Amino acid sequence: MAGLDGDLALALTKRVQQESIPVTVLIQDQASRTFAYKEQEVFPGASLLKIGIADYVKCVWESHPEILQEKLTVSPKQRVPGAGVMHHLSQNEWSLRDVLALMLSTSDNTAANVLLDRFGRGKVNDWLAERYPGMQLQRYFIAYVVDGQDNFLTAEALLPAWQALFDGENEFTQLCQTSLHEQTERTKLVYYADDLQFTGDTFNKTGDLANVEHDCARIQLEQTWFDCIVLTKFNEATQHQAALKLQQDIGRLLLQKLMCK
Repeated sequence: MAGLDGDLALALTKRVQQESIPVTVLIQDQASRTFAYKEQEVFPGASLLKIGIADYVKCVWESHPEILQEKLTVSPKQRVPGAGVMHHLSQNEWSLRDVLALMLSTSDNTAANVLLDRFGRGKVNDWLAERYPGMQLQRYFIAYVVDGQDNFLTAEALLPAWQALFDGENEFTQLCQTSLHEQTERTKLVYYADDLQFTGDTFNKTGDLANVEHDCARIQLEQTWFDCIVLTKFNEATQHQAALKLQQDIGRLLLQKLMCK
């Protein structure tokens, strides 16, 4: 059965060590076999913190399943630019279900901030810090950084948060998985899926800033899968393409491994 073995670990190590930019890689297969490279290093969180927000909502949903039907009103001050579509659409009232779906599938910044207002950013941050030490959500998305209050994470903290969205077969996890499956950003870990004619499923959530390129993905073929997190940061514009190429190459190694089973 395909999975994380010595040959794959060696190929991953060689590829990662070719890069001069700071990078973290954490990969786990369905048997909990793990490849880890600097998994405790702290990186800017970018949009991967939206996975943590979804986990918090899941925790609330477990006690109040009706919450997905709750109506949320988007005010002008909540509309922020960048990723997503809500900021330029005229619709003001949305179900919480649709806000969550947009946050995951289009990485919608406005949707994320609407959910933070609904539940309380500080409350969500405290919950994340306790549940997944290493994740910090200290500001709204697109908000200015004040007194060093920013959003950070480690791959080690993100992996269980990501896997929680696949834990159990219920309405909430189905919603999250559908949103991640229909992810609009596919230029990193799952980039080669179409070229390789991969017949399995891919789920991913990306994150980027001016000097950051992150991606988190589950690549699955039948009952075999890899969860993969790659975090990168760089200082020069010329290193941007190298960061993207690293993501794509790691994803290709995982796709090819699954297809060879």
